Amino acid sequence: MKINRIYLIRDSFIYNAFKGKSNSTKKTKVSVIIPIYNQEKYLPKALESLQAQSLEETEFICVNDGSDPQIDKSISILNEYANRDNRIKIINQENQGAGPARNNGLKQSNGEYIAFLDPDDWYEKNALQKLYETSKQKKCDMLVYNFNRINEATREILKAESVYNRISKNTPSFNVKENFTWKDFKPDVFRATYWMAWNKLYNSDFIKKNKLYFGKSSLAEDNIFIFNATLKAKSIGYLDDYLYNYLQHDNSATKKKTDKNFCFFKAIDGVKKSLIKQNLMHELQDEFDNYVAKLISIHSLQILSQDKLKEACYKKLSHKQLEILKKLIVI
Repeated sequence: MKINRIYLIRDSFIYNAFKGKSNSTKKTKVSVIIPIYNQEKYLPKALESLQAQSLEETEFICVNDGSDPQIDKSISILNEYANRDNRIKIINQENQGAGPARNNGLKQSNGEYIAFLDPDDWYEKNALQKLYETSKQKKCDMLVYNFNRINEATREILKAESVYNRISKNTPSFNVKENFTWKDFKPDVFRATYWMAWNKLYNSDFIKKNKLYFGKSSLAEDNIFIFNATLKAKSIGYLDDYLYNYLQHDNSATKKKTDKNFCFFKAIDGVKKSLIKQNLMHELQDEFDNYVAKLISIHSLQILSQDKLKEACYKKLSHKQLEILKKLIVI
């Protein structure tokens, strides 16, 4: 017998579809959080990659971030999969962006560990099993791992991204066999493990204890979460395996040219406030300056008004940050 339950939580509805005997008595090992906004083209593959995982004690928290049912079938797809799989939980919220969507998912998660999946990406088989077992063995706050950049048209690997190669480039003595902290790769602390939330597995208690959260900007919204996690983690582990497939295509948020993309300044302000609060700005000033310049250079081509970008940079950035930025782009 199928039982449908609807819970009202603040402004959101959580829809759980249960089929057959409930496994609620089992402890959830990994919660995967997926923010979704009009992703009908890619969503089935992401969900199927979750269903194919060998780790059984999981939950997949799908946060529907205001997808428009008039033009997109994301919510219908979610309901269809949820009716067949009791691990899928659906949260509906008004459109707020990926950051608030992930925050909402975190509030409702029950897993011992937390993972993040973007709706146009997918896991390799047994990814969650390997991540969970490695994290338990290493007893780390956060586990980082490798990923593949995938060409949307051909589905071929464009580039295999190795965390070890990225860290050891600036820190040749780096030892991946042992757990580490940010101080072990300080020269590149903001970029070494990549800026994305999804190539990492996080201990849930670690997230709660340090009150980690995502920003509200539509670009670089995960920077605050990732950097705080990196700086607060007392033990970071590494798994030398390519378990995540990142689909690189022209329809991603970072490809849309609009002045709304000025929101990355919110991410910069958030990171700055966090460093000051932790009394780390003096120690990480050089790293922060390089981060600011690199982030702006990455998103500069997605800004519609280049004159407004120039004006904002001269107003908001320090002299040193401007000098670094000038080496990266014309401004």
